[in-house]
Amino acid sequence: MHAAILVVWWIILLGALFLTVLAVAEIVMVIGHLREIDRLAKRTLPAAQGIVANTATIAALEGVLQTAVRLLSGVQLLDRTAARIDSHVAAVVGKLQGKG
Repeated sequence: MHAAILVVWWIILLGALFLTVLAVAEIVMVIGHLREIDRLAKRTLPAAQGIVANTATIAALEGVLQTAVRLLSGVQLLDRTAARIDSHVAAVVGKLQGKG
């Protein structure tokens, strides 16, 4: 009976050892992945800060669209005025050449 208890004890002990080795292997793997995540996070942080700094002015561009629309209206008005002036000059030149 004593030998049977020792055999069962050793089987349980070896099973526990095997499970412990598996658990330690998993823990080592998790720690490795966590270190990789930490390394990548440290590498990503300056880039993220740069993105924040570079995109901070986007909020200031809200009024640019309205200003651009007003500028476009002004340019279109200038274009129409220049076209009228051009047609008047062409008419004057045509009359001057016709009389000359």
